[in-house]
Amino acid sequence: MTLTPKVFSPNNDGNDDFLIIQLQFPTSGYSGRITIFDSKGREVKSLLNNTLLGTINTYYWDGINENGNKAAIGRYIIYVKATHSNKLAVQEKQTTVIGR
Repeated sequence: MTLTPKVFSPNNDGNDDFLIIQLQFPTSGYSGRITIFDSKGREVKSLLNNTLLGTINTYYWDGINENGNKAAIGRYIIYVKATHSNKLAVQEKQTTVIGR
C-alpha cells in the first residue's frame, strides 16, 4: 500500500485535496476492503467492502466520513485487508493526516 500525500487537505483549493491509496498484488483474484479509522480507533469511512481487486489498484479518499461530513483535522489509520482463495490473507495499516 502506498499513500500519497502523507498529509492532505480536503478543502477544494486544488492542492492535495484527496488521499491517493495505491494497492499492488502479485496476482489477480484478491477481494478486499479499505476501512479508515480515526486516531482513537473509531471507524470513520468504509471505502471498499468485499470488492474484487486487480493487481494494480488506485482509490481516493476525499476526507468525507460515513455521515457525509468532512472528517476532522488529525491523524487517520488506513486499514486494508485482502483475501484470496489460494493465498494467505494480506493486512496492512498506514497512517495519514488531514491538515488545513
